[in-house]
Amino acid sequence: MLRLHEHVAKQLTVMVIVLICIFGTASYFFCKQMEFDKYENVLKTTLNIIKTSIIYKSDFDAYVKEVGESSGLRITLIGDDGVVLADSAADIEVMENHNNRLEIMQARSHEYGMAVRYSHTLKEDFLNAASRVKIGETFYFVRVTTPLNLVMKSFYLIWTSIVAIFALVLLIGFFWINRFSKNIRNEVLKLNSACTALADKDYKKEFHFGFAREFAELGIYLKKLAKRLEKSAKHKRKYTAKIRLLSRQKSDIISAISHEFKNPIASVIGYAQTLNEDENIDAEIRKKFLKKIEKNSQKISDMIDRLSLAVKLENGDLPFQMSEFDFDALTKDIAASFSIAEPSREIIYEGERTLVKADAQMMEIVVSNLISNALKYSENAVRVKLKNGVFSVKDSGIGIAEEETDKITDKFYRVEGRSWDNSLGLGLTFVSYILKMHGIELKIQSKLNEGSEFSFNLPGVLE
Repeated sequence: MLRLHEHVAKQLTVMVIVLICIFGTASYFFCKQMEFDKYENVLKTTLNIIKTSIIYKSDFDAYVKEVGESSGLRITLIGDDGVVLADSAADIEVMENHNNRLEIMQARSHEYGMAVRYSHTLKEDFLNAASRVKIGETFYFVRVTTPLNLVMKSFYLIWTSIVAIFALVLLIGFFWINRFSKNIRNEVLKLNSACTALADKDYKKEFHFGFAREFAELGIYLKKLAKRLEKSAKHKRKYTAKIRLLSRQKSDIISAISHEFKNPIASVIGYAQTLNEDENIDAEIRKKFLKKIEKNSQKISDMIDRLSLAVKLENGDLPFQMSEFDFDALTKDIAASFSIAEPSREIIYEGERTLVKADAQMMEIVVSNLISNALKYSENAVRVKLKNGVFSVKDSGIGIAEEETDKITDKFYRVEGRSWDNSLGLGLTFVSYILKMHGIELKIQSKLNEGSEFSFNLPGVLE
């Protein structure tokens, strides 16, 4: 199968060859006819001159020879009966009667008689022109002839000149066809390169078309297509990344649930099996085992509640209920609850009355998680502070490495190498999400092995 530029070159070449044939044939007959017409006019003009001047001549033979030599034509004077009376190029004694010659017969009924005929006297073809003339009371025929090869020689000279000019034009045409074919091939190669780039997802590749408007329009369409494909590819990458993230998050959830539920469930099963297998177990030990079962069951329940809360927060199924309350009172109650639950730990609170407008239940989750987080990562006192509309929780625990600071609010993420019961790595995720819903941001300042401080500006401070 031929390429596009080869089809174009082939069609143009066929068209040019057809034009050559048509032009060559037409120009041949046209030039030939034109040359014959020219010589016929020359012969007619010569006849008119002779007819005008011969009536005044007495020596026809000398006059005919004189005119023949000066004009380069053969001049013949023929009687009305067809007998040759004078000829500038032949002996009249050997010449036949011309009464049946075509040019003579035509001249009897027309002003001029014309004929191309072979001369047996001079042994060549001649173009003959004859006309009737009256000298005195007698009619004669004057015939003027020129060798046909002279006419054809002049014709071939003109025709070959035209053919040469046309051949030169054809050479220029073939050069143009070749250039035109190359331009099309180059544009097609550009299109091929552009399509290959799109197939290879190289949407930034530059390509320019300028040979013809159609190619330029194709270039514009390809650029638009590249932009659309690039945009679609970006959406696809984002969608794929989102799918991968969701898949990873699901794996993280399963892994976190499996890890965190394993110990309390194993404890419950172990204590229950011991109680079930030993019916005579001491009452105090039985009571202790039952408390262990209750404690681990509560851990499982708390973790399920946290997972449920995480899903509701992420799906937006937990609507915020804004109200006015004293953040200082809320913090004091939470700190007191932790002091009762963890009597061995010291929580130092410094605060002042601060009236805010926010979701009290959500803010309780924030404060509880920040204090719980500080207690888990620190063995020393935890300092909680509420002053000038800023809430902060500071510990002197393990701290956070700089490269982990931006990750600790992600779901299921915990500082590397650290673990604790009932965490699931969701605490700071809750805090960050709830604060963002209130239009504020959690600030984290931490140094490894020196401690951490979590703080935020209170939302909707009224006084």
